[in-house]
Amino acid sequence: SIIIPAYNEEKKLAPTVNFVLAGLNKNGISDFEILIFNDASTDRTGEVADELAKKYPQIQIVHNHKNMNLGFNFVRGIELAVKEFVGMVPGDNEMDPETLDNVFNALGKSDIVVTYIQNTKVRPWGRRLLSVTYTTIINTAFGFKMRYYNGCCFFKTAMVKKVPVSTHGFAYMMEILVKLLKSGATFVEVPMVNRVREKGATKAFRLKNIISVFKTFLTLFWEVQILRKRIKLE
Repeated sequence: SIIIPAYNEEKKLAPTVNFVLAGLNKNGISDFEILIFNDASTDRTGEVADELAKKYPQIQIVHNHKNMNLGFNFVRGIELAVKEFVGMVPGDNEMDPETLDNVFNALGKSDIVVTYIQNTKVRPWGRRLLSVTYTTIINTAFGFKMRYYNGCCFFKTAMVKKVPVSTHGFAYMMEILVKLLKSGATFVEVPMVNRVREKGATKAFRLKNIISVFKTFLTLFWEVQILRKRIKLE
């Protein structure tokens, strides 16, 4: 199950879907579904999504009436997913084909496939510094040696459905990963090549987002490290 969130991506959505379909075909994957989340787009993204669904029976569309953000769409996608594995590909067509090959080749080798950015220099220095700091804090707090916590991860569907997710903000993927890994889930890391961002800036530096991530981190630390809450994976 591949979740594709899209907000005002009328020009990028179809190329993203074609990119995913080509990757699936190249890797011999025929049993799949694509869940497109039109996140209350104000352009033609919704119409493009509907056209794609008419063309490909494996595509399902969810039209949000208001903008719900990435975390909400991913968690909702997990709830709807019916295939053995579930993961996300952004609707902005920034993922490199080699990355998708790396992910698909790693499926089944562990419970989770975690991507990390290989070509970090395409990102602004401020964002690189924030990412390194964020990763270091989480690794230190929870005893991990992960390279990245905000990548496009793929999970065993039955397993990730058991995770209670408390946030839809920027820390949603970190929360899912920490809860699963501390409960005994296995993972493999694969490199991800990011294409240069063509438009827009990251929202991660906004104060409300930083506060939200900090609150999620503190709550997670209390639950996982102090109360030692775990998920029964089997």
